[in-house]
Amino acid sequence: MSNTMGEQVIYPRPIDNLLYKEFNKDRRLNTFFQSNKVGKCVKLFDDYYQSVDGDIRQKGWRDYYLNNVDRQALLNATDFIIEKYKIPTETAAEYVFHRVVGQTWNGMVYEMRCIDTLKGFFPNLIFKKAPYELDENYCVDWQAFDKKLLFGIQIKPESYRYMRSPYQMKAKERHQEQIEKYKKEFDVPHFFVYYADGKMIQDQDLFNKINTYLALSINVRL
Repeated sequence: MSNTMGEQVIYPRPIDNLLYKEFNKDRRLNTFFQSNKVGKCVKLFDDYYQSVDGDIRQKGWRDYYLNNVDRQALLNATDFIIEKYKIPTETAAEYVFHRVVGQTWNGMVYEMRCIDTLKGFFPNLIFKKAPYELDENYCVDWQAFDKKLLFGIQIKPESYRYMRSPYQMKAKERHQEQIEKYKKEFDVPHFFVYYADGKMIQDQDLFNKINTYLALSINVRL
């Protein structure tokens, strides 16, 4: 399989939207999904991605995740949902599976669709997924290269733009601090890319900024 993700299957939500939102807001339930219990899903996905050289497959990711976490933690979350919400075991289990495996997979598919779009606009550049540690410390999902590093990219859902709660604003401030550190230490720019409905939002202003930087970069090297 190539890295072209346009036709890649995503995991649909296993329960109706209202119940899904209610589960996501349940603070007690959320404690069952802490990284010390179900693993750091983004880190696990990065490990999986690297292990298959980017040739990701839905079944491969599912098996990798389940083989590298404590499955009892998933059962504990399922039992809590069944007891509190009085829903069938299958429905509870599907929600837990989607929360850890499905959402992580979907997020990566959306990321790679964005990268496929960027490749179409900038066919001479090479885009590489950043290691987990780079994302964790510098807010960088992907990096663009020619013969050298050109710029970093962070990919977010469009909703990120409108996050305004105190907790969210603090997180965004931390991201900006990480980005400034990345720009200073690597001496390259950093760009945000956004998606909606599973596809990249084609932002002409972003394309103009990248083109301007690339033109300046070429002139400097000449």
